[in-house]
Amino acid sequence: MPNDIPLDELMELWRSFFQDSRNRPIDKSGKEASAPKCITCKGEGKIKIQGGIKLDDTEPITKICPNCNGERVDSKSIPTYGDEIQKVSKEYPKGNRSVGVTWEAVADFNARLSSNLRWNLDETLDAAKKVVQEFIDDDTKIRVREEHRTKVDLDVVPVGIPDELYVVDISGLRKEHLYRTVKLKGLVRKATPVRPRMEIGLFECEWERHRNSYIQDFFTLEKPIKCTSEGCKCADFKLREDLSQFIDSQKIEIQEYPEDLPPGSQPERLTAYFESSLAHKIQPGDRVAIVGIIKPKTQFQGRRQKSEFDIYLYAHSIDEKIGEDENIEPTAAELMEIKELSQQEDVAEKIRDSISPTIFGMEWEKRALALQQFGGVHKELPDGTRIRGDIHMLMMGDPGLAKSQLLRSAARIAPRGVMATGKSTSAAGLTAAAVRDEFGEGRWSLEAGTLVLASGGIACIDEIDKMSEEDRSSMHEAMEQQTISIAKAGINAQLKSKCSVLAAANPRRSRFDMTMPLPPQVNMPVSLLSRFDIFFIIIDEPNPERDNLLADRILESHRTGGALIPGEKIVDSDLDIRSLEGPISSRMLKMYIAYAKKLRPIMTSQAQYKIKEYYTGLRRRYHSVDDQDKTMPITPRQLESIIRLAEAEAKMYLSNTIDVKHADSAIDLMNLFLNVTLGGDVDFAFFGVDANQRKKDANPMTLLRTVVKESGPGGIDEKEIYDRMREEGGYSMEKVEQYLHKAREEGTLLKDGYDKWRPV
Repeated sequence: MPNDIPLDELMELWRSFFQDSRNRPIDKSGKEASAPKCITCKGEGKIKIQGGIKLDDTEPITKICPNCNGERVDSKSIPTYGDEIQKVSKEYPKGNRSVGVTWEAVADFNARLSSNLRWNLDETLDAAKKVVQEFIDDDTKIRVREEHRTKVDLDVVPVGIPDELYVVDISGLRKEHLYRTVKLKGLVRKATPVRPRMEIGLFECEWERHRNSYIQDFFTLEKPIKCTSEGCKCADFKLREDLSQFIDSQKIEIQEYPEDLPPGSQPERLTAYFESSLAHKIQPGDRVAIVGIIKPKTQFQGRRQKSEFDIYLYAHSIDEKIGEDENIEPTAAELMEIKELSQQEDVAEKIRDSISPTIFGMEWEKRALALQQFGGVHKELPDGTRIRGDIHMLMMGDPGLAKSQLLRSAARIAPRGVMATGKSTSAAGLTAAAVRDEFGEGRWSLEAGTLVLASGGIACIDEIDKMSEEDRSSMHEAMEQQTISIAKAGINAQLKSKCSVLAAANPRRSRFDMTMPLPPQVNMPVSLLSRFDIFFIIIDEPNPERDNLLADRILESHRTGGALIPGEKIVDSDLDIRSLEGPISSRMLKMYIAYAKKLRPIMTSQAQYKIKEYYTGLRRRYHSVDDQDKTMPITPRQLESIIRLAEAEAKMYLSNTIDVKHADSAIDLMNLFLNVTLGGDVDFAFFGVDANQRKKDANPMTLLRTVVKESGPGGIDEKEIYDRMREEGGYSMEKVEQYLHKAREEGTLLKDGYDKWRPV
């Protein structure tokens, strides 16, 4: 370990770094601030000559801009660290409370400073904070002190820390990492509220009220042993909280990514402390990379100190939010590539084929998955009503048809995808759990579940039919209202669950029967089924041509996968491996979706008319046929689903308007859902009631004749007729007597000498 740089020399290095005009402050995305465009030439690099002769009567004569010398930027107005510190301090305590520095800039400026930043992070950043105070003007300091009764306290936060120097797995932390700078990547599981921690306590001695400042331990309150005033031997003190110095503090628990663990391992967790400007920067569910110092924490057995220590992370910066692709601004080159891709006529097919490309076929299912990734538009009406834009999708089908693989692929593509399995998931694991443990210091706290962790992305639930009925009922509010209300252990809270739900289910008896209604086959209540915008039934039917192609694809995938060494990079010459990849790379697909999700397309009047005609046309069909053939083809819930699908289709093409072609595509998908999955009759699919059954239920005489006819040639006792009519139609004995009398008069039923009723 290199020798520490003395504090005076360390402060001088930081002072020189902040004063050097070559070092630029960073923006919100962690990149160095760019130079502004030249005002004189408006970023063109040339200016027109007044009264110049036009060449070919098309373009005026120009000359190089005298202000920027043709460089297009105003190099004299490039922001410096001095400007950034002044800007942040004037907004204090609101807004940003930190000044970011990139590792690359520090390393280029001075190797000793970057080395000290690596090995002595606490002392190096403390020196930087002291130097920052020199750049804040006195007027700002006085204003903040008078208005907020505090001092301007700005942090210096390092970002862009190279992985190869610092990244360590939580399970890989050892004694050599103590007091070392590390970069940990993980999933935020819990977070306490932000609370003030006493940094410097001011104590007054009981004898003569001498004031003693005492730097506090991180975990326990420390009192001075003896008064520091000359001649005073008082050992009794009173804490003056109003004169002490506090700092905002928050406790976070992070966990290793489950998908990166070796088989059989459990994800380990670590407590991290965020203070000052870092407090309340991240929430449960965030995937983050945190830079900080690993420190030991004393453990006690009763009052005796143990020789075994615990560890925690004292955070100094949140280097990145991994997976938050919707917040990543694409570069100019990437933005141009996104725009060019959106102009291609077959962009929808390319996006579809880039979702789990190793799975053969399933074009419609992948198309629906693609639309789910883009999602509709969230709306909040003037009266406070919220209309969800997320699309919920359910895949039901015979076992072994790659449903789980599609779910995992969707979770990888989504900005925040969380996987769960039905049998191993409880209601608390889906929504949120009220826990009382050491993390909350004896208080009840909430631990986020799957639907909360997936907020802003997709919650993928495999084998949802295996969940218990009580656990499934907890999903109703999350799917429709997109909130989760918790009232447990004195905690009354409402958590956001703004996510799409992608679920998969298997039939009860291994195979689907398309002639039967859905709920009895998948062990799911209608109340939950109806909340899905669209669902597919995937059936394994023998088809010689398709079976040939499927077998070729599976065999080719296994052969190529066997030749691919895990962890080895793919080169362009590996055509066999490239053939199993999608038309769009995984990174570009994520960035394309993240960019498109920000759009809010508006529906044109033509598209609105198209969707209205489709919906009302199907509804009119209900009234235009005989009662015996009446079917319920569509409900208002499917109308809202069509709107969401059309919005997602418009986003896929980066369109700001929903045109007729987008509406047509959404209608095609809905037609497939209504006619194939639901068989053209919503009532039969959901409730098992076809047109004949509805007519029978509506007409008591029809039901009576059916009951008698089903009894066979031997006839049926009158008492049994009463029982059947009460069970199936809820009719009283008096009513049934009237119907029997009427049927006898009409000549449709007769009563023989054995008191048996039979049809004529």
